[in-house]
Amino acid sequence: MNESIKKGIKFFVFITVITSIVILFLTVSKETWQSLKKMQPYYFLLALVILLLFYYLDGLRVKFLAKALGYNISVMTGIDVIVGGIFMAAITPFQTGGYPIQVYCLNKKGIPYGEGTLILFMRGVLAIFFHIVALPFIFVTYSDLLENNIVKWLIRYIMVLYPVVLILGIIVVVYPEKVIGFIRSIDKKFNKNREKGRSKLTRVAIWVETEIKLFKNGLKFYFAKRKVFLFLNLILTFVLYIIFFSLAAVILYALGARVKHPIAIANLQFLHNFLVYFMPTPGASGIAESLFAILFKDLCPKELLGLYAIIWRFFTFTIGACIGGFLILKIINQSGKSFEEIVQEEKGKRVEG
Repeated sequence: MNESIKKGIKFFVFITVITSIVILFLTVSKETWQSLKKMQPYYFLLALVILLLFYYLDGLRVKFLAKALGYNISVMTGIDVIVGGIFMAAITPFQTGGYPIQVYCLNKKGIPYGEGTLILFMRGVLAIFFHIVALPFIFVTYSDLLENNIVKWLIRYIMVLYPVVLILGIIVVVYPEKVIGFIRSIDKKFNKNREKGRSKLTRVAIWVETEIKLFKNGLKFYFAKRKVFLFLNLILTFVLYIIFFSLAAVILYALGARVKHPIAIANLQFLHNFLVYFMPTPGASGIAESLFAILFKDLCPKELLGLYAIIWRFFTFTIGACIGGFLILKIINQSGKSFEEIVQEEKGKRVEG
């Protein structure tokens, strides 16, 4: 097994186990064992079915995006790409390792690196669009349901950040040359060691330039020539996320707890999903479970809160990461390359594209 992957797995498991122990220690009590007698296990089976349906629809989304470019891949290939990305996100800081390995998986099915990158990029754009549309709904509906001060503070914070980021994103897309020129001018002014190679700001400018080009070319292609596929994928995106955000309520039912506000539960899972994107630990491990417990403390009895957070994390992340782990390790072993070599190959081919 590749050494960097081995270290990532150990770190992920260590943080997950320690966090789980701490959460259980703080929440488990005598009442916990009494409450578990009310468990309804068939809801766990329903949660598994929902999770598998979510993966199927996400794999179908990858298939349709590939078909729009003229490539016919199976839904299972799309699912492999999804769970492989989850595994790599679980073992890399800020969940950044998924992208190169996903492109590599598509390349093994005959899709060039450039077009594989476009497929995954458009999948990300659709997810971002869903979050942009859904966030205002969360702002409007959540405050009328519960009185969680932490969540209200987070929502106020996002309400300020949301339009700022949206406006900045529009500026970057509409005036890319000015933004890149501004970054380069700052770099020129403050970087006094240019002879040592590209500075971080220069690399940022190059990355911004590449991503904007990909974004514009992707939207131009799909809007001009593949509107039906794009519309179909947009519908799929909304459906699969709605299905995914129902998991938290189903798991709470499984634990035998009373579910008073299913909409609030879905809203909070959305908010949690949005926040973990910015967490630095591999797969947001440790932080994701703790954040979930904080957000859901008003919706779940205290004696079940720790178990609820851990079981929810198991369904929504750990299962996918484990399946993806077996797949990715098999692919890497068959390739005879290290993960670092695959990443460098993907970067090189992308630059050529």
